[in-house]
Amino acid sequence: MTSTGIHSGIRVAFLVHTFHMGGLERCVAHLLNGLDRDKISPSLICLNRNGSAAQWLTRSDFPIVEMKKTDGHDWRLPGRLASVFRDLDLNIVHSHNWGTLLETALARRKAKGIRHVHAERGTVFGGSQPGVIKGWVNRHVFRWALSSCDAVLAVAEDVAQRVVSASGFAASRIQVIPNGVAVPPCPDRAQARRSIRAELGIEEQAIVFGSVGRLVEVKCYDLAIRAVQNLPVDAHLLLVGEGPEQDRLQALARELGLDRRVHFAGRQSGIGPWMAAMDVYINCSRSEGMSQSILEAMGFGLPEVVTDVGDSRRLVGGDDGCGVIVPPNDVNQLTQALSIVASDPGLRNDLAQKGPLRHAQSFALSTMIRKYESIYERLVEPPGSKVPTSHAAAMNETLAIRAPGGRIEVKTP
Repeated sequence: MTSTGIHSGIRVAFLVHTFHMGGLERCVAHLLNGLDRDKISPSLICLNRNGSAAQWLTRSDFPIVEMKKTDGHDWRLPGRLASVFRDLDLNIVHSHNWGTLLETALARRKAKGIRHVHAERGTVFGGSQPGVIKGWVNRHVFRWALSSCDAVLAVAEDVAQRVVSASGFAASRIQVIPNGVAVPPCPDRAQARRSIRAELGIEEQAIVFGSVGRLVEVKCYDLAIRAVQNLPVDAHLLLVGEGPEQDRLQALARELGLDRRVHFAGRQSGIGPWMAAMDVYINCSRSEGMSQSILEAMGFGLPEVVTDVGDSRRLVGGDDGCGVIVPPNDVNQLTQALSIVASDPGLRNDLAQKGPLRHAQSFALSTMIRKYESIYERLVEPPGSKVPTSHAAAMNETLAIRAPGGRIEVKTP
């Protein structure tokens, strides 16, 4: 058994469904890694299991609990969660997205004395379109659960509006905290650019459009591939990531004769060197909340071409903007924008210089972490008023046991 250290301070549990790689999980990982341990003592609760996003965790001084939720409605889950909340002696539980909200609200009522923060980070209800009856039920349950929370957060103005539309919850009660990200590290950008381009067979003078993200349908990477087809032969597309759409996208590239111009790099643990190989960053999604990859490219100093979805226009647009905005699902407009940016080095340089300044002013990782810490401190008055428990009591060693590979398995209380 390997124990994890528990620090004094406000005890906050981040509750997710399954900790697989994604935007939500990346933000939670940033918080678990970066929260000031003199103020906040964090933990992670997975309704299902821990997952691939665990590799983003750079610290191990907090407990991870897997609830191993059964498929469908698990009516025992709120009671089991309440026991976990008590065993971890929580001050605050921080749930994420609709898939964890109701269970957390019910468990919190059973555990008593725990503050509830809920954050919506993207497509409300997971993008599903329920029927009339289920939609009516979802709307009322959503509003009831949100009304029971001590704080309701959204990652973007667009997401906040989706919550209001889906639930009827008061917009004035939703606080928007933009994502914050670190600039992807790359100590020697020039060398990384040469090395990766040589590995992929891309000439030094070629224009490389690139994107980082899961290869899923909502990202619409097929539009980027079709746009590159209509650009000069020295234009390439570099996709960093993996996902269920990979085979279809690779087949499309072959069908269009773009085998040597569309490059699939797969999942990479360090994206800085891959961004160094790019000249322009693309986000062609048909739906977003606040894209963390857009922010990373901004901080890295890449000019951007992004679709007008979610808060993307707010991120890169404006008089001092660092990118070009195009309508979603419009390959012709995307092609035109890519062509303009590719043919104008002065425009690329201007956009590239503005990105890091905007990132530092509004979207730095440290800024986001401080905002969350401030919310937790305001909810617990005075901060740290609850007497800290010992490591053994907070960890409850009969509850969470670290198994081989770092997984925590739950023994139901």
